[in-house]
Amino acid sequence: MSDSDDARAPKSAFNSADPPRNFTLSVNDRIRAIAIGAPAYATRKKHLEDLEERHVRMLVTLHDALVAKHGQRPDREELVTRALHDRAATIDVKRMNQLVEAHNRYYPIEANLPCDLRTGHYLVYGRRWVPEEPWSAARLVERARAVIADRDDR
Repeated sequence: MSDSDDARAPKSAFNSADPPRNFTLSVNDRIRAIAIGAPAYATRKKHLEDLEERHVRMLVTLHDALVAKHGQRPDREELVTRALHDRAATIDVKRMNQLVEAHNRYYPIEANLPCDLRTGHYLVYGRRWVPEEPWSAARLVERARAVIADRDDR
């Protein structure tokens, strides 16, 4: 390929030193990211998502094992539901809820969210920011059921 071919080739993420993206970072933001790393709200949210994923995966695994074990029993769904709720009740959601509480308290400030002066609500991408809901055993089971339903729909 000649130099003239390179000049005519459209730029892409694979042949460009400056790939297209849907955001920009100022020089100050780039230096801050290099110097101090990811923002606290991002690492806190990632930790919360990791805990959620671990607990939900455990419940999905339990669900699959019980479905396989109980086969075609007429009361299988009732047994599985009871077992999921019993197992979820043993999960200590205290740490998750501490992270949710900290996220709800500090995220708007740490992320420098704008405020709608008419309503007093923080905005994310132009829409009202809604605080995270606390976690409970029932919410974990509900989340596991959603993962199972999504998987089974595919």
